[in-house]
Amino acid sequence: TTYYVENPPVPEPNPTYLTFQSSSSFTLKTYNNKKNWNGTLYYSTNTTNWNVWSGTSTLSSVGNKLYLRGTGNTIITGSSDNFRWVLTGSNIKCIGNIENLLDWETVALGNHPPMANSCYYSMFDGCTSLTTAPSLPATTLADYCYRYMFYGCTSLTTAPSLPATTLSTACYYAMFEGCSSLTTAPSLPATTLANGCYDSMFKGCTSLTTAPSLPATTLASQCYDSMFSGCTSLTTAPSLPATTLEKYCYMCMFYGCTSLTTAPSLPATTLADYCYYWM
Repeated sequence: TTYYVENPPVPEPNPTYLTFQSSSSFTLKTYNNKKNWNGTLYYSTNTTNWNVWSGTSTLSSVGNKLYLRGTGNTIITGSSDNFRWVLTGSNIKCIGNIENLLDWETVALGNHPPMANSCYYSMFDGCTSLTTAPSLPATTLADYCYRYMFYGCTSLTTAPSLPATTLSTACYYAMFEGCSSLTTAPSLPATTLANGCYDSMFKGCTSLTTAPSLPATTLASQCYDSMFSGCTSLTTAPSLPATTLEKYCYMCMFYGCTSLTTAPSLPATTLADYCYYWM
């Protein structure tokens, strides 16, 4: 016997929202209990009924899920950790394209909404219950856009892909600093760097065993400053093919990497001020 279901639900191939889910109930709020984005954010507990989030209220999951999307945003947090989001619960996953918070209609058309400087600055800073990070597909970055984004997320084990090939000032600064459960770093294909772009990116990631390839041959000031400082499980350094250096470019890059047994070749013949300082 064959049974047919009238109008069965069709799952969205690319959902136009960001999903937060857990194995238990959780809440979401902004640290300063204010609206820090410059457009509109909506929340839902069923993906059908959407309500404007004022930023002054605490959102609660229903069925251990919560959905968010936005319109007209170019910034979600801003240049202070007081604007960060606070997740209270355990084993919380954030699933989907984070650009849906900026403008979900633009994402639905297959495009990337523009980011302003400090767009996601400190967004999940200190969210120790976050186990899964959202996707970050932007290829055009803004200054400080991901700075401190996952700082201190001690339950995060995997980092999202970072496909941008041209970077902006301090765009990844301390992005994963203190993520002590992170075992694998994302691929970093960028060849056009910017001042401080990778500064402290994986600082204190004590479970990180392998560093990503760093293909750039022309560096920027402080671009790798403290990038792997305190990564006590790192056993192998990446190849460093750069021949054009800038001041402080490698400063403290492997400081405190007590498991590192082999140093990389350093082919540059013209050096810059403090380029290898405390490397």
